[in-house]
Amino acid sequence: MALDPFILPLRNPSPDGCVAISIHHLTLPTTPDQLFAFLHRQFSEEVERGDTYPQESPVTVHAFRSYFFPADVFVAIGLTHVPQSIDLETARAGREWPDCVLGFYYIKPNYVGRSSHICNAGFVVPKSARGCGIGLRLGESYLHFAPLLGYKASVFNLVFESNTASLAIWDRLGFERVGRVPDAGRLKQPDGSEKLVAAHIIWKRFD
Repeated sequence: MALDPFILPLRNPSPDGCVAISIHHLTLPTTPDQLFAFLHRQFSEEVERGDTYPQESPVTVHAFRSYFFPADVFVAIGLTHVPQSIDLETARAGREWPDCVLGFYYIKPNYVGRSSHICNAGFVVPKSARGCGIGLRLGESYLHFAPLLGYKASVFNLVFESNTASLAIWDRLGFERVGRVPDAGRLKQPDGSEKLVAAHIIWKRFD
């Protein structure tokens, strides 16, 4: 059963005037085909930039489905006002998905069996939606949804040191840096070269 949407105000309005986001719980069967295609494109573009995720291009539809949709996905829709309650199509308000999706992420077990109570998540904010505090709001919603799914703690296996925006969010939300992996990723640089970059392992127990 899908969890109820979660509405959060934005720190700064988005370029198209959105003042809040509603975050909606989806699974593969409940995700509209066109929305799935848009999420796939956005993830592929993020991977192509080569500085946040360890995957390399191209990301096939099968690879995206296997990586991002084995369990639960959460999609943030931009809102121009804050309603009391809202479903995905009402939040969309007739807009195309690229015009209203401001971010998305998955939640899935990080380990199997006796350690499957510890989850992992991966976040994407479209380039056009950055600078509005959406990443922080997605992180806050993660702390809301993950315990509702039954998880007891979270671990992020590779948060690259160059991803300062992500590190700042997790620091602010009370996550701990419990480990460091030297030369963890061969990441793209602005000049087109590649460089080995260390990564932090980030952990938090859900209270």
